[in-house]
Amino acid sequence: MILVKFLVIFSAFQIAIAQRYNVCGDSGLRLVYMDGELGWVGIGWAWTQDMGQLRKVDLDLEYESSIEPDPNNLGKLQILNMIPLNDPKNEKFLNMVYEFNLASQEQIPDITKIVWKGVTLCDLNVTKPYLVKMHAEYNYYTKERTLTTEVVNRFKSKPTVAPVQLIASTEDYDDSETVGCGKVDLTNIYVPLVLEGQTIERGTWPWLVSVYSYSNLRLGFRCGATLVSNKLVITAAHCFFDVYNRQVKSEDVLIILGQYNLKRPQDQGSKIVYPESVNIHPKYQKLTKIDSDIAVVVMAERVRFTHYIRPACLWKGPDTKDSIVGKRGYIAGWGRDEHGNFFSELPKQSEIPVVSDETCLRSHEVFVRITSSVTFCAGWRNGTEGPCNGDSGGPLVFDRNGRWTLRGVVSTSLLTDGSNTCNLNEYVIFTDVAQFTDWITSFDNEYTY
Repeated sequence: MILVKFLVIFSAFQIAIAQRYNVCGDSGLRLVYMDGELGWVGIGWAWTQDMGQLRKVDLDLEYESSIEPDPNNLGKLQILNMIPLNDPKNEKFLNMVYEFNLASQEQIPDITKIVWKGVTLCDLNVTKPYLVKMHAEYNYYTKERTLTTEVVNRFKSKPTVAPVQLIASTEDYDDSETVGCGKVDLTNIYVPLVLEGQTIERGTWPWLVSVYSYSNLRLGFRCGATLVSNKLVITAAHCFFDVYNRQVKSEDVLIILGQYNLKRPQDQGSKIVYPESVNIHPKYQKLTKIDSDIAVVVMAERVRFTHYIRPACLWKGPDTKDSIVGKRGYIAGWGRDEHGNFFSELPKQSEIPVVSDETCLRSHEVFVRITSSVTFCAGWRNGTEGPCNGDSGGPLVFDRNGRWTLRGVVSTSLLTDGSNTCNLNEYVIFTDVAQFTDWITSFDNEYTY
């Protein structure tokens, strides 16, 4: 018998445990969130062959904010050192290393401009109302450092120009009683959708959730998931096992509702939630049986629905797989992209068709061992479109009577020969959510269709 490898699509955690974000283009500055006391810390660097005027070297950094910054906590910026070096051609140059620190638990700072000794390292468009300007100076000989800061209200002097409201009044917007599940706030989507595996606009899939967990005190993205009520999130069971096949503790898990950019886990409009419990289906066995690859995360408190946080509907009869064979649904997530990146910074979506069990089983002999009555297969088998590494646990939704309804959870894929990446020349296996409705709703005694 020919042995064929298969995989449960890798949780992103297995690829990168810690998150460090390159900011302001290719400026050389990388930020990492340390803890509640230190907040965001970044180390940057730059090079120059200009060896003169080392007595006073200056560095400018600007970042923007949607809310008025605390004047007592605008952050720190300092040049740590200037290191003269010689390159292989024996030409002298300087390596400048600097540190930026903002003790904040809010969203990642939107750094928009960095200028060193008059040379612009990056310059991005500013769109938010508040701009913080920081100017650091360093004397290479005396090692003295100075820092000045300034807050600019960009719209105060321009009353005729309205601020750009990307997510205005999100925290106060609650339409759960009037809209219900499976509805998108179309007024809050500013550009047309782009399909076929391309980036989607924020708010397109407001039930798309990101799942994170801690390992060795480092936080890492693991999987996608789906919000189905103000209490419940559905994802894949295998998302809660580490690289050693040990189950992750509930207290080490957090989920982010309304997240869009993976580089901004605490962006305005998103909500970080620590679960009350993580419930893996009792029939799921990580090492011996991948059947029933589904889990329910119960949130400690009921969340309020907003422009960017809304539930998908749960499937309500008929629940036979024949009812969806030949139909096309939409998948969305931050998984591996066509450029080989382990994750996409922004979520992408694709429309894929569901195929019959017979078609799936005939396509490859390994599917006999990894499909069951509670799974179904879908995909194009074209090598490019479909869920991949990092998309585990994400939703496959269908438009039913004008409401987006969850039917599948991304579960399993075959491996590409010679690599640990998904093989999109084969079908992808989804957990059939319709077969678990009673089990899912048992965790929320207030759930109604």
